Amino acid sequence: MAQDTISSTISSVLTSVADLLTTIAPTVPTVPMAAAQITSTKDSPLPPLTNSTTPEEKAAESHYHFLSGPSAQGVCGALTFLSLLITCFQIYKHLRFYNNPNEQRWIVRILFMIPIYALDSWISLLFIDKEGYYVYFNTVRDCYEAFVIYSFLCLCHEYIGGESNIMAEIRGKPIKSSWAAGTCCLKGKSYTIGFLRFCKQATLQFCVVKPVMAIVTVILQAFKKYSDGNWSPTMGYLYITLIYNFSISLALYALFMFYTATHDLLRPYKPLLKFVIVKSVIFLSFWQG
Repeated sequence: MAQDTISSTISSVLTSVADLLTTIAPTVPTVPMAAAQITSTKDSPLPPLTNSTTPEEKAAESHYHFLSGPSAQGVCGALTFLSLLITCFQIYKHLRFYNNPNEQRWIVRILFMIPIYALDSWISLLFIDKEGYYVYFNTVRDCYEAFVIYSFLCLCHEYIGGESNIMAEIRGKPIKSSWAAGTCCLKGKSYTIGFLRFCKQATLQFCVVKPVMAIVTVILQAFKKYSDGNWSPTMGYLYITLIYNFSISLALYALFMFYTATHDLLRPYKPLLKFVIVKSVIFLSFWQG
C-alpha cells in the first residue's frame, strides 16, 4: 500500500470514528460523578426525585436516572458496537494488505484506541450504580492512552525514515523564535541530536507517569481517598490531576516541537489532523466531567 493511501485511509477512519466516539466518550467521567453527587455511600439507596430540596439536586437525580435507564445504556451500547465494527474493519484491511509493516503496525495500534475507549464508556455506564467501579475500567484505558501517544511519535518517525534520516534533514538548521510555537527561548540555537532526544524523552515520560497515576488512583480508591471531581486537598483527585496535566502538557509540547521541526518532511502525511483527532477523544473524555 502506498504511503499516501495509508495516510488518507487512517485520516478518514480516525475522523469518522472519533466524531462518533466523542458522542460516547462523555459518559466516562460523568457517570461516576453523577452517582457520587447523589449517593453518599455505595449501599445507600437512591432517593426519590420528590425528596430533592433544590433544583440542582433534582436535575442531578434526573440525570442519574436517565443514565441508569435502558434508553441511555442501549444507545451507548449500539454506538459502541458500531464503532467496533468500523474500527475492526479498518484493522482487518490494514492486516490484509500489510505491505508497509513499519508504518502499518503503528497505525493498527493507534486504531485500537477506539474500541478500548468505547467499551470503557459503555461498561462504566452499565455499572453506574456500582460506586468506584469505573476507576478500574479507566485504568486499562489510561495505560493504553500513554501507549497511543508513544505510537503516534513512532509513526511520525517512520513516515520520514527514522531518527538518522531526521537528523540528516534538520541538523544545523536554526530554530525559529516564536511565541506561538513555544520557541521564544531558543533564539539563536539550531536543531541537534539533543533536541530530538528531548522530544522523545518528554513524550516517553508520559508513557510512564500515566500508568503509574492509574495504579495510584486504584490504590487511593481502595482506601476511600479518591473521588472524581473532589478538589479537596485531603483527597487524591487534586494531586493526580495536577501531575497528569503537567505530564501530558510536557508530552504535547514535545510533540508540537517535533512537528514544527519536521513539518516540511511530514506535510505529505498530514499528521496534524491525525494528532488533533486522537487527542480530542482523550481530552473530551477527561475534561467533560
